[in-house]
Formats: sequence, C-alpha cells, structure tokens
Amino acid sequence: MGVQAERVFAAVAERGFPDPWAAFGEHLSWEAAFAVQLKDRIDAARKGPNGPAADEALELFARKAANLEAAGRLLAKVTEEYDATGTWAILDERAARLDVADMTERWARGLVHHPFPIALRSLEFNWGYMKEHGVRAFYEMTARYVADLAENTARWRAAFVVERESGVVDRITTMEADLASEEAPMHCDICKKTIAGLLYLDG
Repeated sequence: MGVQAERVFAAVAERGFPDPWAAFGEHLSWEAAFAVQLKDRIDAARKGPNGPAADEALELFARKAANLEAAGRLLAKVTEEYDATGTWAILDERAARLDVADMTERWARGLVHHPFPIALRSLEFNWGYMKEHGVRAFYEMTARYVADLAENTARWRAAFVVERESGVVDRITTMEADLASEEAPMHCDICKKTIAGLLYLDG
C-alpha cells in the first residue's frame, strides 16, 4: 500500500469526513432508511386499512421528499461556492494524481468479505469518472441523480395514494421505488469517502 491512502486515513481519523460532504452522505443514507420504514408502514396499511399506518406512511413520504430537497440544496450551494473559489480546479488536479488502486486497497481492509464488493466498485467508478470528466461534472451527474430520486419518491407516493383510493394493491411500484432508494447510499454516501480522498490527498 502506498502513502496516499495512509495520508487520507490519517486525516479522516483526526478530522472526520469534511462538511458539507458528510452531511450530504447522511441525507442519502436516510433516503434508504426512509424506504425501509415506508415498506413497513405500507405493509401494515395493507393488513390493517383502518389503522394509523397509512397516515404514517404519508408522513414518511413527506419526510423522505424533504430530505432529498435538502440534499439538492446542499449540493447546489457547495457547487456555487466551489465555482466562486476555484476549488474545482484544485480537485481536478488532485483527482489526476490520486492512486485509485492504493485507495481501494486500504478501504478493502475494513470490509466484510463479499465476492462483489459494491462499496469498492462504487469508489472506483466515482474516482474514474472524476478523472475522465472532472470533479464538477461528477457532482452535476450526482445532482441529476438526486433529482431522479425525488421523482421516484413522488411516483411511489402517488401510487400509494391510488392504491388506498382504489383498493388495488400495487406491489410493483413499491418494489421498484424501494430498490432505487435502497441503492442510494452505495452511490452517494460513498460520495463522502470519494471526496475525502481528494480533499485530504495532501494531508
């Protein structure tokens, strides 16, 4: 293992993940957490249509939507700040120097073994995208992804409302929308690990 990963991990140990990226990652972890809770409340509403579960599900949909709105605002704000300060150029230079193999080798040490290490593959993709297209372009893509997650939430909520009104259970929309939400942390909570590698590359 080379010196880059050791330097980055030492910085994380001392300072933690940098804001606002730590907060952004938490938003996208909550995206999956809200989906898990929603499945539970939707299932309860189907089993007990006269109970409180349906209203609880609608409240969770509102919280899920608000969480994604906050993530989008945060990303827009930091993009504007980095535009003003020239930070993107600094990050592009660091991305060009970053040793992806060194970084992923270090991250792998803390993972539970699985034949498809999705967290490592996500890190590799993120850094590769940044190297090829630029760091700002990566976060432009991420902003579109967050917007798509918001549309996914709206579609799921609308389907649940129709289900409640019609009495026809819509398991497919729940399955699809839940899967989209549960995937989010592997893309965007991973983002805070990705950007930490650049921000802390030189210590």
